[in-house]
Amino acid sequence: MVKQIKSIFFIFALIFAVSSKSIAKKDSIYFFSFDNLFKPVRASVIEAKNGFFKDLNKNYLYANIGISADVIGLKKDDMQYSIGADLFTYSYLRTEDNFKFPVDAIDYMFGVNFNFKKKISQSDLSVRVRISHISAHLEDGHQYPRSDTIFTPFVYSREFADLSGIIENQLTDNLYLKNMLSVNFLFHTIPDDFGKISLEYGFEFNYFFNEIFSVYFSNDLKLFRVNGKTYLNENLETGIRLGKKDSKGIVVFFTYYDGKDYKGQYYNNYLNYKALGLGLIL
Repeated sequence: MVKQIKSIFFIFALIFAVSSKSIAKKDSIYFFSFDNLFKPVRASVIEAKNGFFKDLNKNYLYANIGISADVIGLKKDDMQYSIGADLFTYSYLRTEDNFKFPVDAIDYMFGVNFNFKKKISQSDLSVRVRISHISAHLEDGHQYPRSDTIFTPFVYSREFADLSGIIENQLTDNLYLKNMLSVNFLFHTIPDDFGKISLEYGFEFNYFFNEIFSVYFSNDLKLFRVNGKTYLNENLETGIRLGKKDSKGIVVFFTYYDGKDYKGQYYNNYLNYKALGLGLIL
């Protein structure tokens, strides 16, 4: 899988490099930008984020560390294209006395993405194709239940591609609306308990009181199959944000999740939490 991703990345980079010889002066190629063309709704779970949130009902903390960056891009007339990389983790930690946070489980994801953005009438259309690998592991802070059964750790690994599109509209001078639709294609998985196709829909409202202060409300729904049964996951996030639109910033938020657990080592479990969090938008 790693070799395939490297090959795809190299081919697209080569195409951009060759095509640069015939690009007009009004067009441009750029490298290494964190101002990504595709910006998912905040409530979408499997995305590169930085920050943490605390479960209000249990002694658990969720931590996210990672980046998603456009590595090479092309601006041509009113259209933009880019190739990027995703590298991130999301972790599950226990909260204990003396400011200790043993890591229970962690999921790793890496991959490449191919992006497109264009202005259509009064809307911005952005599209992403993402090819990724994700694996999940129990860590040394995991507490095994006391029983006579010997626990055998299992391998959790997924390779998938997803196609996502976003339409963003400016409803008023200060109010923006995003609608995001995604289709996920799972082409290899261990264990083989998941449906090959899943669907996701998310939306997000952003209201700017001034140039750097805004509030947002985001909700995301995911429809998928596990062990032959269909489930609907919901993730809601709302909060305040300091930072200009489509730029770096900081968010303080409330989040609510209900559905199947998205952490790989707990994928058979039901998960429900209400939490408060702090995040950085890089």
